[in-house]
Amino acid sequence: MKGNNVKHFIVCMLVVISCSKNSDTSTGGGNNGGGNSGGNGGTKDTSCVISTISQVNSGAGAESSLSAYYNNNYQVTKLISYDSVHNIKNFEADFNYISADSVRINSYQYLILDANKRVTRFATISDLANPVNADNYVFEYEYNSNGYLSTKNLFINGSQLPNFSTAYTYTGNLLTNCEMTAVSSGNLKVLESTLSYDNSLNIKNWIYTFPDAMEGYMYINVLNFGNHSLNPLKQVVTKIYDPASGQLLDTWTTNYGNYKIDANGYLLSGEANGDLQQGIAAFYGNTNFYYSCH
Repeated sequence: MKGNNVKHFIVCMLVVISCSKNSDTSTGGGNNGGGNSGGNGGTKDTSCVISTISQVNSGAGAESSLSAYYNNNYQVTKLISYDSVHNIKNFEADFNYISADSVRINSYQYLILDANKRVTRFATISDLANPVNADNYVFEYEYNSNGYLSTKNLFINGSQLPNFSTAYTYTGNLLTNCEMTAVSSGNLKVLESTLSYDNSLNIKNWIYTFPDAMEGYMYINVLNFGNHSLNPLKQVVTKIYDPASGQLLDTWTTNYGNYKIDANGYLLSGEANGDLQQGIAAFYGNTNFYYSCH
């Protein structure tokens, strides 16, 4: 049976959190079939999108990969996570473009796009493995006048008021603060992140850096959620709070660096050390980035 929606979401998040610190990413995969450039190679001097994110923490080859496949219009059509250690696929999603503004993933998940092809709604459920007893989640995304994601609201089981809302704050078009509150429970704070960047490096069309993207970090970097950062991450600190008491439950601190960038400004590799940021989980340890260019 479906329980209290707010408490259920918080409990689910805390279960994820309990496994997040100092995470071992050796349980992913290493197929680079989605990309045609990147890693130690480089990119063409054209417009490029992320096609594969590959973690190589053992130094003996890729251990995990998240690969995207695109059609001729550079709309993502398939997303696969592959585990090279165990030689298995552990995630797969197909994107079906029903209309100009509607994309269906499966029976329980769909996306609505705006005129700029940015995601404005993502409908999903709390447990794809047990859909009968799952809660219905609808995420709605709003963008500011500069084209950056400004607000994300989560509505559970048809609630008219957002159960949770995230506000994104930018400094010089860089996301510097992310705060999630439980709106339907009196705007109690659930999560807060501060982000800093390496301003000495300029990059093109890299990953999104939303620390709260727990609704599906796999989807975030192959879909359009507004403008990207023009600098790579330096550090992210995320604090998790008990909304009932305001007590700090946990802190994730992650440092980023050792970047390799090609002559065209595309980031090819980097390192993330410390705690796993759940919303940016595709980038942890030693990570290579591959691109499809046109």
